[in-house]
Order: sequence, then structure tokens, then C-alpha cells
Amino acid sequence: MFVQLTRLLLLLLIGTIIFRLWKLLVSKEGNLVGRLWFLLAVFLLLIAFTAPDSPIGLAILSLLSVFIKPLGLSILLLILAAAQINKGGISNPGPNLILTALLILILSSMPFVAQWLAFQLEKTAIETVQTDLCCGERAEAIVLLGSGTTEPKLPYVTQVQLTRIGDRIPYAAKLYKDGLAPLMIVSAGSRNEYVQPVVEADYIARLLVGMGVPSRAIFKDTSEGTLYDSAVSIQQIAKKQDLGRAIILVTSGLEMRRASLTFASVGFKVIPAPTNFFASLPGEKYQRRVSAKDFLASAEALLLTTDVVEEYIITFYYFIRGWLAPTI
Repeated sequence: MFVQLTRLLLLLLIGTIIFRLWKLLVSKEGNLVGRLWFLLAVFLLLIAFTAPDSPIGLAILSLLSVFIKPLGLSILLLILAAAQINKGGISNPGPNLILTALLILILSSMPFVAQWLAFQLEKTAIETVQTDLCCGERAEAIVLLGSGTTEPKLPYVTQVQLTRIGDRIPYAAKLYKDGLAPLMIVSAGSRNEYVQPVVEADYIARLLVGMGVPSRAIFKDTSEGTLYDSAVSIQQIAKKQDLGRAIILVTSGLEMRRASLTFASVGFKVIPAPTNFFASLPGEKYQRRVSAKDFLASAEALLLTTDVVEEYIITFYYFIRGWLAPTI
């Protein structure tokens, strides 16, 4: 009940903001063109919200996400500031926009800030490593969220290359060889960014076989769309194979909470198995030592901050859509 009330309040807040913008921006007499543009923008946002995997929805969300993330937001602010330049000077609020853009870039590029932000998302996942899998709890299947873990096999490369989140694959293979589940379900669709799309699940399955997982124990979910769509598709696979509700879910620490709540929302009992951590647990033996380098800007820190911001945005979207269970 509380979750539904919160979701309703958020929708009312969004509606209020749209109404205020309507009055502020396009409510002048005779501004018919402005009103039409505003209504078109609202209509496109509704399409993106209700059908995020449609070509139009995907394009809109991709464009909007660029200007919400640190780098894109900084560029947008600098463009708005540049528009205030006139006759060799810059009028208000140009200077403030430039200062804000610089602060966003500096802070989001600091390793210390990026690590702290990542820890806020990963701390729950770090704790599950010490609890849920400590006693060798068995499940009906291991679900590996493998989208984006590999690069397509290029003609001049003799092996499948892993990305920065590719350690999910050997970790899932280890869980299988430890006997924690009799089956492996690999969720990864087509890599449509290439001229000739390839199914990533095929590459991952090939790697898993090479790591000791028998091919007969591997099932593939090649559905495309959101994580929620994958959860629904895997639920159908589980029903077809007459599997139970308990699954071991393997994904990165950053998205572990959202992934667990999403799979729980479709009826699974989720045992989290996070990997690919960026932060360390305070007070632990191997906690990172803070140095001067942690306060110097780096591209890696900016990338991590962007991943964290993107995860918060997606989690908020899932919450509004009702795709997250209250608990796992």
C-alpha cells in the first residue's frame, strides 16, 4: 500500500511539473506553435514511458539520458552558457551555468566521489556475499545476466573478449561447479549496435562450456528489452522446465538490488550472487587507502559515476512502472 501511494504521489508530482511548465512556457496568448511543440514533447515522453523498447521510445530515452548524466549535463549547461555570450561579454545566468558545469565535471571525475557513490549502491550487495551464499544454499537454476559482458568475435581475434563486467561469466561457472544449482540460464539478446547483429548468449554459452559447464545444462534467454522483460521470459523458461522458484542471480553489485527486486516481482525467490564490485566495505581488511590521487580527475571515475547515476535513474523508472517487489 505504501509503495502504491508513493508511486501515485510521484506521478502527481510529475503531472504538476508538466502543468507548471505549460503555464510558464507556452501559455501566452497566440503562442499556438509553442503549445503544439510542448504537447508533442509530452506525447513523446508518454511513448518513452509506456513503451521504452519501441524504436521511438528507445531513441527518446537514449537522448534524455545523455543530458541527465554528468558529462551530458555539463555539456548542456555550457551550451546554455554560450548562448548568453553577446558582444564579447556574457550575461547572467551564463557565469553560474559555467561554474555549475565545472563543479559537476570535477566532482563526478574524482575517484573518491565515484567510489563513495558506488558504495551506496553496492553495500547491500556486499553484505549478501557474506550471508546468502555462505552456507551453500542450493537453487533450481543459476541466472546469469550476461548482456554487455562480451565483445563480438572479430575476424582477427582468436577468442571471445570480455568487457569490464565480464567477470560475471567465470563467477557463474564457479557457482555451477560448486553444485549450487543443476542448470544455468543465460540472459543476453542480440548486439544490435553492429551491422550484422549477433546473439550474445551464444558467445557466453561457448565460454561457459569451456569453463566446465556442460552444454546440456545451459538454457538461453535471448529476449530483448528491459531487465523486467528478461525476468518474465526466464519465468516462462522455468515453468516450461518445471523448475521451482529459487534462483541464484548473478550480476554486478551496482545493479544487484534492482535486479533482485525485479525477479522477485515476477515470483522468483532470489538468492543474490553479486560480482564486479567497484567499492570496498568500510572496516574490512582489504579496504582501499585514500591518497591524493583519489581527488584528481580521471576518466575511469567519470565512467563509474555515470554508471551509478544511470542505475539510480533506471531504478526510479522501474519503481514508477511497478516492476520492483517490496522485498526479495
